[in-house]
Amino acid sequence: MKNIYLLLATVFFIHSAPAAELFGTVDAVTGEVTVLTANGESLRVSSGQKIFEGQTIQTSASGEVHIASADSGLIALRPNSNVRIDRFSAKGEPADESVLTLFKGAMRAITGWVAKRNPSAYRIKTPTATIGVRGTDHETTVIETATGDSLPGTYNTVQEGITVVQTAHGEIEVRPGQHIFASRDDNAAPRLLAQHPGFFLRRQLRIEERIQQRKEAMQQHVKNIMEDRAEAVRENIGDRKPEIQKNREALKRRIQEHRARERTKP
Repeated sequence: MKNIYLLLATVFFIHSAPAAELFGTVDAVTGEVTVLTANGESLRVSSGQKIFEGQTIQTSASGEVHIASADSGLIALRPNSNVRIDRFSAKGEPADESVLTLFKGAMRAITGWVAKRNPSAYRIKTPTATIGVRGTDHETTVIETATGDSLPGTYNTVQEGITVVQTAHGEIEVRPGQHIFASRDDNAAPRLLAQHPGFFLRRQLRIEERIQQRKEAMQQHVKNIMEDRAEAVRENIGDRKPEIQKNREALKRRIQEHRARERTKP
């Protein structure tokens, strides 16, 4: 009997536990890519697979994956990379947010409408920096070990928009075509680089050509969503105008009545 009660309690807990938020759907994948679920299970990633808050995606030396996020954004995880979806919510509410941690490797991110509506709700964290945006297409790289001309730390390159890279030693704004470096070992603020990092030019990506096409479609979708929401707000205000006017007139009458009473007092 005790075992039955334990089983029932377990089933109740499983069904009553809140479901993890959907982060996005795998749009394209090549090579070996795995996802580590919140309960520690490791699964091979395939096209069309759902990715949830709390999961960690890992790519092998030959692996790449593109994930279309639920807010019409896109992340492209490069080979030998590891990223965790820390927190994500895209419900059209003030609490919406997108927070990811890139532990190693590289990831290109095209922000969706969560960042468009509230830039402060979007962050990419690395072992040495935190990156915020203002409507952006950017790429973040974490180098763990010095190789050739690449020093350990965080690199950020902006394709479109603006990012703000912060560390314990300062912050820097990064604009299109600029590249910054935040050192892992030096107690110095992030600094602009004179040119593309060497590794950026040497890399070989196999499904990169898909990004521009997806980017254009997603940006149009985000634009439509933002316009629809702005129109809904205007319509809501318009619907409330008679009520607002009625309340104003009632308030005006009360003020006039109060003044009349004050004038008649002895």
